[in-house]
Amino acid sequence: MPWESGVAFRVLLVDATNTGRSVAGERLLRKHLWARGVGPDRIRITSAGLNAEDGARMQDLTRDMIERHGGSAQGFRARSLSDAMVDVTDLFLVGTGVERDELIRRHPRARGRSFTLAEFAPLYAALDRAAPLHEHPAILERGRLDADLADDWELPAWEDLEERAVAVGIRIDDAAIRLADTWAAMSPVPSEPARSRAEPSHTCVVDAFGVRVGIHVDGALGAELNAAGRRAWSRCDVERGTADVTVDVVVDPDPEVLAAARTRGALAYPDVETALHFLSSAVTVRAIDQRVGSLVMLHAAGLASPSGDVVGFIAPSGTGKTTLSRTLGAHYGYVTDETLAVDVGRTVLPYPKPLSVIEGGKPTKEQWGPESLDLMPVPPGRLRLVRLALVERDPSVGETPVVEELPLLHGLAVLAEQVSYLSRLPQKLHALADLVESVGGLVRIRYREARDLLPLMPALLGEG
Repeated sequence: MPWESGVAFRVLLVDATNTGRSVAGERLLRKHLWARGVGPDRIRITSAGLNAEDGARMQDLTRDMIERHGGSAQGFRARSLSDAMVDVTDLFLVGTGVERDELIRRHPRARGRSFTLAEFAPLYAALDRAAPLHEHPAILERGRLDADLADDWELPAWEDLEERAVAVGIRIDDAAIRLADTWAAMSPVPSEPARSRAEPSHTCVVDAFGVRVGIHVDGALGAELNAAGRRAWSRCDVERGTADVTVDVVVDPDPEVLAAARTRGALAYPDVETALHFLSSAVTVRAIDQRVGSLVMLHAAGLASPSGDVVGFIAPSGTGKTTLSRTLGAHYGYVTDETLAVDVGRTVLPYPKPLSVIEGGKPTKEQWGPESLDLMPVPPGRLRLVRLALVERDPSVGETPVVEELPLLHGLAVLAEQVSYLSRLPQKLHALADLVESVGGLVRIRYREARDLLPLMPALLGEG
């Protein structure tokens, strides 16, 4: 088995007839994934139509659109959407909001994993969670429900059909590039990738909750990335040695160098900032894949007292955990802002990774090391989980946060959504329930600003 699941992540692009946007998205997304060394054994891209005529050819404008952006239009025939296709699909990308709603009306099982191409870019821009691909639909659906997003692009009028088709092609290709970059960083990789190249000159190993991840850096800007990466990952950096899993990164402004690197499975980017952005996700997901079934891995921030007691703050993606980590981390040991890994004995394995910070509306997030933000280090010795809190930022709350105890079953239903590979844990929900009960149950905290949580920390830590 080449990776943890050995099963491809299946993406189905859908529109009305399967002769327009869906096939353009299929062919361009395949092109950009293949260019990044991600084949159909890892991510399988297909398309279908709600009202398609089986065997129909794509529209001429669609063929022109695909070929203009370097994709292949050969060998295509339209397919009508079936229940069997819906049952095996992990994620649906739909042409328009009207088509998405019709897909869900006809196939209710598609609910919660269906998005328009126009929604995807802002949803991923807001994503602050590095997670295995199969967890993405649920994460993004929560973001879609909480956000006011346009479900289609602003396009030229239908009267100018050719100009409209050109604009759609540009938007689809841009979306495909962004998706391919993101999915290549977070997709499963072979455990022993074949590489026919010299060993890169810049290498480091970082510890991600007990998994040693080797980062091999190459390219014209490799030395710059190596220096910036060591600063950002300074609290995870370990001495060179044997790694449990590796990440190959090439940073070079030359498109030909990047293309060659991607064909051999390396992550490849034109600048250091972009490389650091995607490297954070790659390291996290590879570590998660290595610890499946052996740890409870919560999507949570963790802060530690001087004695090593840890409070985990759990919340959905994009709801302020990074800000919470920066604020409380100035006073308590910074354990992690993303993946809180706990073993059966409540021992917490630290992961003081760089914090991903949105700056000036950029498409990528800046990676700030905990040293750069002057966050407190964790104390030496064993870290022990003593409390779990579901946190919710609410501007309507006053300066004093609202704290409530949650019934176990209610709390588990919420908590289960924030656990990576819950289905692979021994005894599944029983293991999660045992952990929750061992720390005195779950509390929900609604707060206005992260600084308002500081007065609660002694009580959460069980201090006097």
